[in-house]
Amino acid sequence: MIIVYISLALFIGSIIYLAFFAFKTFKDSKPTIENVTETVTRIQAKTDQIKSETDQLAMTQQEITEDVQYKKEAVQYTVDAAKEIPEPFKNIWFSIKGDKWKLRNRSDA
Repeated sequence: MIIVYISLALFIGSIIYLAFFAFKTFKDSKPTIENVTETVTRIQAKTDQIKSETDQLAMTQQEITEDVQYKKEAVQYTVDAAKEIPEPFKNIWFSIKGDKWKLRNRSDA
């Protein structure tokens, strides 16, 4: 019967020992857990900030793309309008330019 009591005492002693070290381990690891939690919070804040900046950059890029497209269309409109200059004006222009070219060629000869 003494063996049973000794075994029971060892069992209870080991349970107390286990509880003591489990509590000590939990107590020692609590600052580390809090540190990890703070780090995760900081990383999440930075991630949110980067996401916000990404969204803002995407909006700015869209605005720039729209502005470039608008300016491209404006230049294209001007080029198309210049291509539609009436034929008589072109004839006058080329006749004036042609006369200067002929005068220049005569003076060289």
